[in-house]
Amino acid sequence: MELYIRLQVQTIAAALALGAAAVLVYELLRTVRLNRRRRWVTHLTDGVYVLAAFWALLRFTLSIGQGELRLYVLPCTALGALLSRQLLAPFFRGVWQFWWGAAAQTGRWLCRPVILFLHFCKKVLVLAQKNIAFLKKIGKIKLYRKKNAAKEAKDA
Repeated sequence: MELYIRLQVQTIAAALALGAAAVLVYELLRTVRLNRRRRWVTHLTDGVYVLAAFWALLRFTLSIGQGELRLYVLPCTALGALLSRQLLAPFFRGVWQFWWGAAAQTGRWLCRPVILFLHFCKKVLVLAQKNIAFLKKIGKIKLYRKKNAAKEAKDA
């Protein structure tokens, strides 16, 4: 078995990049979790992160080692995550926060016509209910007048 230094350096660089990417995904999900302070959102984002990170790490370690687990890949990934957490995460927190705000504002703008349409439908429903009640009353009055007119014609 030969040792390929270039291949090992590429593996170490890829492991560092994987750790950095894992931290950036965590920061993205952290932004979602902090903006939506609900317990189920926290559980959902943590579950998605754990499953995605585990799958990516397992697939990476097995594919880079050609089916063998290279033990130096795991510490390199952890080192990449640590460096990314210290260097890149503070910068990307602001970026993720900005894009979360932009996405939320876009969602509000896109939902506004739907909200206005639902408000219009509610007004039409209330107006229709009032008109139906009014027509029922008018129908009762006309029926009552017809009955009274028939009684008076019978009596006369």
